[in-house]
Amino acid sequence: MKLATYKSADSRDGRLVVVSRDLARAVDAGGVVPTLQAALDRWDAVAPRLAALSDALNAGQMDDTFPFDQAQAESPLPRAYQWLDGSSYLAHGRLLDRAFNIPPIPQADVIPVMYQGGSDDFLPPQGEAPFVSDEDGIDFEAEFAIVVGDVPMGADEAAARDAVRLVMLANDWSLRPRPPS
Repeated sequence: MKLATYKSADSRDGRLVVVSRDLARAVDAGGVVPTLQAALDRWDAVAPRLAALSDALNAGQMDDTFPFDQAQAESPLPRAYQWLDGSSYLAHGRLLDRAFNIPPIPQADVIPVMYQGGSDDFLPPQGEAPFVSDEDGIDFEAEFAIVVGDVPMGADEAAARDAVRLVMLANDWSLRPRPPS
């Protein structure tokens, strides 16, 4: 099932659409749930209905479809309660150590490094990046974004896997201070 958030003048959270596998057609999901955040809040109840909508769309059994326009897509979650970024590559951590001119984090070679980022304004896939100048030290990297439901403290691998709701690709933009010359 492919989901997208379309821009909406009525909601800062956009409106949820279900998109065909080939990205050619879409159908409004408002009859099931208005936004992706609302879907995540009630995932167990709405996911089967969204999946049925996706199956019908992909089988050509829907009359109220429209061409999917990627330029109308917002970030899947224009706002989120929180997001955490985890670095699992030692080389990336060492690069950040040099960029920020800080000593290596103890045990970074065996313990993943995580931080919480701002989550009030995610950019749409084809939106303009509001950076004034390359002189700001812009750095970006492609990342997997995993959206999860509630994960109990101390969850084992199976429980954590069961909490996965969506897998997405994301650009992670950062402004890195340039080392003194």
